[in-house]
Amino acid sequence: MKTKDLAIQAMIATVYVAVSLAFQPLSFGAVQVRFAELTLLLLLINNKHATGIILGCFITNLFSPLGMADVIFGTLATALTCFLMAKTENDVLKLLWPAIINGVIVGAELTILFGGVPFLFNLATVFAGEIIAVFIPGMLFKTNIRNNKALQQYFN
Repeated sequence: MKTKDLAIQAMIATVYVAVSLAFQPLSFGAVQVRFAELTLLLLLINNKHATGIILGCFITNLFSPLGMADVIFGTLATALTCFLMAKTENDVLKLLWPAIINGVIVGAELTILFGGVPFLFNLATVFAGEIIAVFIPGMLFKTNIRNNKALQQYFN
């Protein structure tokens, strides 16, 4: 990895952590909209940015009130999301992966940790949060992201 690439991945991770912690009440728990997940839109430019996103998620989850379960399962969900987004050509499905994967994995985690809360409720709330944080902005701005020469130059 070149020095520039390493610096960019560190910047992405830093932004992920800063945004997550700035909106901490919304970043963790049964009802969540983790706005830092917007960084996933960088995968529309180059899949190598998964490194910074996964690292940012890992560091963020170290601050989670849910403890090591969130570090393990939340980071696993983000890693799997990045992998599937990188392998998917269809933009709708690509932008749905965060909602699907986090809905299932984090939804299951929350069900186990919160005991009486049904899985389908947790799945639905996490899914909805990802739709708000990633899918809607992604569908609205994907063309602009891909066609922006400054973004392409810096993040490609």
